Amino acid sequence: MVLMGHSLATADGRLLAVDPQVSEILHREERDLIGVTFQSITHPGDLDGNVAAVTALRVQDGPVSLRKRYVRPDGSAVWSSIQVSRLHADDGSKLVGTIQLVASPFATEGPQELWKSAKRLTALIERRRTELTDELFNDYPWLILLQIYLAEAEARKADLANISDALSLRGSATERWVRVLENKGLIERSKWTDSLPQLTTLGVTKVERLLLTDIPV
Repeated sequence: MVLMGHSLATADGRLLAVDPQVSEILHREERDLIGVTFQSITHPGDLDGNVAAVTALRVQDGPVSLRKRYVRPDGSAVWSSIQVSRLHADDGSKLVGTIQLVASPFATEGPQELWKSAKRLTALIERRRTELTDELFNDYPWLILLQIYLAEAEARKADLANISDALSLRGSATERWVRVLENKGLIERSKWTDSLPQLTTLGVTKVERLLLTDIPV
């Protein structure tokens, strides 16, 4: 069952009403959400784009669609698909939002198909490594991205030890590749993720574009 809820906010994003589904997605009681701004519960990595899109939205425009992370009270991040409309009101305008819980952002195919694609590619690469050895065939940056993507899709943590074990890679080498991917803007580590590597919006977009080439049309 798809978890989807609705919200009503002031013109500048202060929540006026949410339904129980929004509370479930955000892991916050309704009374704790009323009066807070969407900016205060949006992941810092997605805040600028979210604010810019909503600020540019005019009354009676078609809804703007976003994929973003909300921050739950325990500090974990949850991906959601958002549609926001700005409607006329007596005191100016109101923001009406539809919030849907999703496994991963920017999926043009269903999350299940993208997950299957990631599993297939991971298995294929592992078979190639077994047959050809790492001396002839390795692609550690891509494998690390796939490991993080699968962990997020399966709602588990992708710490460096687990990634190293999965790839039979030394921890120091995993850390080195993770820093490279951070510098490229594909993953991030912050207090919001307990310093665990997590795909950025750019990272998920790039990974899912590549995964789509493995999905039959």
